Amino acid sequence: MSKSRIFTSLIAFFLLLAGVAWAESPSNIGGMRQDEKNEVKIRALYDEFESAWNRHDVQALVALWTIDGDHVEPDGTEADGKDAIAGLLAKQHGSVFKTSMLDLSIADVWFVKTGVALVDGTYTLGGAKLPDGKDLPSRTGRYTAVLLDEQSHGWQVAASRLMIPTELPYKPE
Repeated sequence: MSKSRIFTSLIAFFLLLAGVAWAESPSNIGGMRQDEKNEVKIRALYDEFESAWNRHDVQALVALWTIDGDHVEPDGTEADGKDAIAGLLAKQHGSVFKTSMLDLSIADVWFVKTGVALVDGTYTLGGAKLPDGKDLPSRTGRYTAVLLDEQSHGWQVAASRLMIPTELPYKPE
């Protein structure tokens, strides 16, 4: 083997080692290790959301949003900002969702860029009651949310969207 091939091979080997070391470095923001750590935190946030919902703890729910976050219900009702979200959740948990139980499941977490994540999942809500006490059927839907890493507060919901799948008249079966 010629000296130039040996030299080129050694350079390539050391570059490969440097690349592996850089990729595994804890300071590699946005790298796989950091994404895995952040996904664990985001999943924990949704565990807390589910727990707070099932305790009907509106203040704990609202604490999971950014100050200027927003939320859109399946019927299109919008709540912009923490105060509006608090009002909506207080109204819901004081009436129709007072005895409800929520089950959340995260399907995917995508890191759009450092400090920004997109979360997709499903939910099942049971135990809701009409104002006259009549039980509402359990419903299953989907949600999508944008989360921000707010540093001092950790990951928080900046925007959440709920939807309930429905048949569309123009789609064949």
